[in-house]
Amino acid sequence: MDTPAKRYATAQDWSRLQDTILRLYLDEDKTLEEVKGHMEEHHDFFATIPMYKKKFTTWGAYKNLRFDEVLQILHLKKQRDATQKQSTYFIRNREVDHDSLQVYLSRNPSVFAKLEAGATPNPDAIRDVACRTPIPTSPTLTYRKTSPLPKCPSPLGLSHRLLPVSGEIFQALHDYLDQSFRTGLWSWSNDHCWNTHGRNGPSGLLSSVIDRCITAGLSVSRQVEPVAVRQVLDAPFAMLIRVFRNPPPILIPKLLSAAAHLERIGRGDIRGLLLHFCQDVTLSMYGQDYSLAKFWKCLASIPHPEQRDIMERVLASCISEYDKRLGPAHPLSIEVYLKYFDAVEREKDPRVQLQCLNHQLAKIKGDFSEGSLFSLLKMEHALATCKLNLKNGHLDRAEEALSQLGTNSLVTRDESFRCVWLGYIQCLKQDFAAAESLYMSSVLAAKRTGSRDCVVEALFQLETFFLHTGKSLEAERIRTERFQELRKLDSLVWADQEDVPYAQVNSSGSSITIVHIGSDESSLRWRPSAFTEVTEYGNASRAGS
Repeated sequence: MDTPAKRYATAQDWSRLQDTILRLYLDEDKTLEEVKGHMEEHHDFFATIPMYKKKFTTWGAYKNLRFDEVLQILHLKKQRDATQKQSTYFIRNREVDHDSLQVYLSRNPSVFAKLEAGATPNPDAIRDVACRTPIPTSPTLTYRKTSPLPKCPSPLGLSHRLLPVSGEIFQALHDYLDQSFRTGLWSWSNDHCWNTHGRNGPSGLLSSVIDRCITAGLSVSRQVEPVAVRQVLDAPFAMLIRVFRNPPPILIPKLLSAAAHLERIGRGDIRGLLLHFCQDVTLSMYGQDYSLAKFWKCLASIPHPEQRDIMERVLASCISEYDKRLGPAHPLSIEVYLKYFDAVEREKDPRVQLQCLNHQLAKIKGDFSEGSLFSLLKMEHALATCKLNLKNGHLDRAEEALSQLGTNSLVTRDESFRCVWLGYIQCLKQDFAAAESLYMSSVLAAKRTGSRDCVVEALFQLETFFLHTGKSLEAERIRTERFQELRKLDSLVWADQEDVPYAQVNSSGSSITIVHIGSDESSLRWRPSAFTEVTEYGNASRAGS
């Protein structure tokens, strides 16, 4: 017997069952295939996927937030915040969920740049987005994707603190970047971007300065007098003056990421000193009318509770600026994104981290050759995967995510960090022998970097492990070694691939540059040659000895 032909839905059928279809698709978060199957089974309603898509467009039923809609939300929030009104936002009468908005903003930071530039949303978005004062007792329909994971507290969450702020700081940022690129102060190729006065040196020196500030944050007691903390920072701040004489292209993202990290580890005092020092140095060097000085002055003038939000938005604007000028696959653009990720995304739910990292990897896929920054991006992805599996109790999957990384593609510092996480997983598995071996490997890798700051951090992790496992004598031995390393931190050390006079290098490989704090500071322009009399060079493999 012939099977009767399907009767496709008529206009009347669509109208009659519209509410049911929208409930399944939007409120219950079913896929199109699931909606189609449900309607066929329970309502004898037959339609093709293209038919559903066409109807959803007609009805304005979109699951995902769209750029102009989010831009209109930010416009409305800016206006509402000016009058200190609480707000709930709706798109086509459906409430916008904060988690969904946070994910969108994390994946599309350029929306902040458009907002600060005064961009206007399209008329459809202006019509479809509404704002109301929330009424606690009223029922709501949420515009969201449900997640089996519990909500993770996010002190750095974007969606809860979209505060109004003067556009002066963003204008200063744009002017500074535009001036640096346009005047030739910064030069770039397909695989690098540098300060033409100092090449790679200023960037390497900046990394060491930041390492030192964070090391001070981890090693100086919170109970000491502020003047004692400031004395500990004298050495890195002296070198920071040299960095500001010839600022590298990564200056602002690196410093803001470091400030966020200091806040995260509970050293808001050092963070504040760092930001105010940046303001004082740039005003002294360049005067109050120079764009870089304006930027730091604006940032330092913002009240502390609001600074964190502004720094996140500045980092998001930096991503947009560098992507536009260099392309998302350029190493500097990737490095800027990694600083943004470290400052903004790292403390969020691992699932949100993975979404953001997947988006970034998709932007550069096929356009970037393998390199240390791309490897670091993949490591962040592996670490987020590891955290998600740890959250769900899948220890083997967590270990696999990190173990699959090719160790040859990681720089030595990142290999040290990876070993710490693998050691932590072994602790959770109660395999303390394997954990100890991994923590020891982390220390060995840190020593190969030539950075005492990295060594101090790896030793701290090993010491903590020994205390956790009740090996107090071993912990005391590691603590002694760590303090010895701390006492050697009167010099700044960083790995640099710069060409060095042959006579000063004993063997091939990456060199280690040691800049002593007592060096002459009279030079107005930072150049590697300016440190001939105070700089030592050595082989990276022997620098930790």
